[in-house]
Amino acid sequence: MTFLLDYYHNLTERIKLGKWQLFLLPVLFSIVGIYVGISTLEKDSIPFKSFAVENVLIPLAFFAIGFLVPVSLWRRYFIRFSSGQRILWNKDGISFAFLLLLFAMFLQVFAIWGDKAWDRIPVNNERFGLRGLYTEAQLVNIDNNGITQLRRQLSVFSRPFQVGEFVKVFLMIFVAKLITNMRIRKQMRLCKEFFAFPFLAFLSVGFFTSLMPNYSMMLIYMIMIFFMLFVQEMDWKPRLVMVAALVIPVIMMTSIAGLDKDSSIAKMHGVNRIWNFFNEEGVGNEQQREALQALADGRITGKGLDKGTIKLRLFGARNDFAYSILGEELGMWLLLPITLAMSGFLFACFWVAAGIRPRDRDAILAQNIAWGIAIIFTLNIFFHIGVNLHLLPNTGQPLSFISAGGANLAVNFFLIGMLVQISSLMGDEAK
Repeated sequence: MTFLLDYYHNLTERIKLGKWQLFLLPVLFSIVGIYVGISTLEKDSIPFKSFAVENVLIPLAFFAIGFLVPVSLWRRYFIRFSSGQRILWNKDGISFAFLLLLFAMFLQVFAIWGDKAWDRIPVNNERFGLRGLYTEAQLVNIDNNGITQLRRQLSVFSRPFQVGEFVKVFLMIFVAKLITNMRIRKQMRLCKEFFAFPFLAFLSVGFFTSLMPNYSMMLIYMIMIFFMLFVQEMDWKPRLVMVAALVIPVIMMTSIAGLDKDSSIAKMHGVNRIWNFFNEEGVGNEQQREALQALADGRITGKGLDKGTIKLRLFGARNDFAYSILGEELGMWLLLPITLAMSGFLFACFWVAAGIRPRDRDAILAQNIAWGIAIIFTLNIFFHIGVNLHLLPNTGQPLSFISAGGANLAVNFFLIGMLVQISSLMGDEAK
């Protein structure tokens, strides 16, 4: 009975104090995403019922989970349960955040070696003459240019989802707890824990991510951890070291760009995308050229709704190149306000994180989770638009809330649910 009363009191308080305005722009973005999804499906066989479940019901359910679970349990019990002096366990038992990290690795292991549902992949790509169901091996062997669906998916109730989207959230929560403990123990300085603990957190999931392989997701993991550390209160010395460390990826990319095209390293999956980006003769730039052409064809006013043509031949249009598809049909006069709205949404996310006063351990952890959520959204939007404008190598990252359906949309609404309930902590300061 005490638990139920505690649940009700906490829930009503968070409903009253939460910044529900944060939910408005994601809903508008998702409506645009529904249009993108429907317009890129075959008109004679649009599965409206399935589409409604994947793009409306599941995202709303994940939003409710993201809001209700942290409100009733996370802040009062799970955060307390995870906030001991040790990383893996405390006086109350094993860390809940560490259990999430273990579950993340389990998902990765099962995707790589356990689930075979992804062996049959639906493909409709006119450029390669592919239409129907293919196996991973068949796609890899199509003149080395086939679209490869690697070991990144699991199938639940016949619905595939990318495990990396969930691993990203679980890793973020674990790192938030890790940084919270480091901050309380005053380890935000040049010491072995400052470098070792975040590295070990990344290494735990990075190893399995490399086996998928999914190098763009590994990059997102690293950048996420970097910025979650960088926004902490610390003196200039560790900040200087962290900024200096950014030279390492620059050197790596420069070295890859200078490789000979016949080099075995340049042909590795993931590495070849970086090499192709810096070398016009590289294979694999066609998608980004088509995406740029779509934006160029749209010009200022656009071709009009459902009058785009490049989306019919561009593989991954509804996911990886949603921004360009919108540019072709809506034109710059509508695409620019959408982009500005996304920037405003990102500003609101960082505003929530910055507005929480870290008065106790729970508030510090909630703030670090809010930083992580803001950084995840920023990376998704930045990488997607950068790839569509051919400013970055092709990473295959979806555009938050707009790219059609799937795990990314569900996870995004879960994160928004968490952010809305965390935003209620800002209201606490006004009391």
